[in-house]
Amino acid sequence: MTVKDLQETAALAHLNLKDEELASAYPAFEQMLGFFAAMQAADNDTEAFTVPITSLSRDVRVVDSAFFRADTLTDTVESKLTDVENEILLNNAGERDARFILIPNVL
Repeated sequence: MTVKDLQETAALAHLNLKDEELASAYPAFEQMLGFFAAMQAADNDTEAFTVPITSLSRDVRVVDSAFFRADTLTDTVESKLTDVENEILLNNAGERDARFILIPNVL
């Protein structure tokens, strides 16, 4: 992809981006296209995936939200963490907003 291709794509998407914005975004778009190419190559790798992904099971394990509530845990749970241990884990998680972990945008 060239910067000209990116300009045309942005115009088709009705994005009003200036030339300097497009130029600064160009490396990220190149990286994203590389990821897509890698995924396509993986999809076509018959040695890595012996069965088509469409034939995989669609069964989903449903977990009730009460499963995650601290007040519903029983004493039989071996890995029950203290508040201090929870705080230590959350402090290692990176950027936070109160009790929520902020996930950076990758695009």
